Amino acid sequence: MSKRSTLIVSVMIMAGMVLVACGVPPTAQPTQPPAAQLTAAPMGMKGTAVLWHGWTGAEEETLKEVIARFQQANPEAKIDVLAVPFDQLKNKFTTEAATGGGPDLMIGPKDWIGELANAGLIAPLDEVGKDILAMLRPSTVEANKFKGQVWAFPESFEAVALFYNKSMIQTPPADTDAMLALAKDHGLAWNTGFYHSFGWIPAFGGQLFDANQKCILDQGGTDKYLEFMKRVKESPGVTADSDGGKLDALFKDGKVAMIVNGPWATGDYAKALGKENIGVAPLPVVKETGKAGAPFLGTKNIFLSANSKGDSRAVALAFVKHMLSPEMQKLLAEKAGHLPANKDVTVDDPVVQGFLKQAENASYFPNEPEMGAVWTPAGDMITKVIEGKAVAADAVKEACTTINQANKK
Repeated sequence: MSKRSTLIVSVMIMAGMVLVACGVPPTAQPTQPPAAQLTAAPMGMKGTAVLWHGWTGAEEETLKEVIARFQQANPEAKIDVLAVPFDQLKNKFTTEAATGGGPDLMIGPKDWIGELANAGLIAPLDEVGKDILAMLRPSTVEANKFKGQVWAFPESFEAVALFYNKSMIQTPPADTDAMLALAKDHGLAWNTGFYHSFGWIPAFGGQLFDANQKCILDQGGTDKYLEFMKRVKESPGVTADSDGGKLDALFKDGKVAMIVNGPWATGDYAKALGKENIGVAPLPVVKETGKAGAPFLGTKNIFLSANSKGDSRAVALAFVKHMLSPEMQKLLAEKAGHLPANKDVTVDDPVVQGFLKQAENASYFPNEPEMGAVWTPAGDMITKVIEGKAVAADAVKEACTTINQANKK
């Protein structure tokens, strides 16, 4: 890990060891919450703010409740919502915002920050969102800085960890050998995508970027990581795929006892299996190296469009303040498994605590726009090796060359 990465992860960990962390309102009228749980906009505020998101399942249902509570307190300050498939969300926002359109708010990950900020499509928040940022854990705010400014409101923090079904196994595996031994009898859903599997790269001594965002995957142990990925794929009881939906179904149906995924999946898993049967543990230690998996540590963010003005911007900011209030953050934690960014929220839930333990060993998730060139070559690199179409060392070199060429490094 570069000095830059180490510094940022250290900051996040020191300040956030206890990090904790859409459509139209539902047809059925929600129970009227206590007044303390309703965030009213400034007196007499009227207007409409547009929100785009890519959430589904328990996340989307909880977001609907958050919006419904805001509307109850602010009947003349409307939130118009559009759910967009996540893989289309950034492109749709970029296209429409570039011509002066698009939403006032968009929910998205932190690796979009550099690209959207450089394009002038999102607003810096140091001044306009000062009172909201003051509510949040400094580590989560720091994670969203780019070129010295904060570009997104962190709603929660996230990193993948190991989910396990307590009705099938009582104790999570401490190392990768134990993981594969359990998989033989109880099953493991193994996501081969680069995001979900990145944590094993630092465990083998590899590193994604240097301090200047030049790909250096070919200078460390990434080839060993790829060989490990191939070995896991070929192990008994393992279903390896980059299709997260397919893997989720296996876990929710009780056909496998383990899966690597993030806190966003908690609500759906608990609904399928019962909250009492859901366990979360840090990624196991790699037996060969003695190092544990260190997945990307990111934030789930709310972006304010640079196009948002006047009453719409005022309503948008009031809604963000509502969504990041302690009451709504706790609701998102309990119903959607989010790890709240609000510094006044603590969650004793054992699933949340499992993710917090994982956060103690995590890797910096780059905000820099160079990250955009990584996903396809890195995914191809994995696929070629685990399918036996390329030697690990050759696949790494090819991927890094492609990434650096795209980034002009």
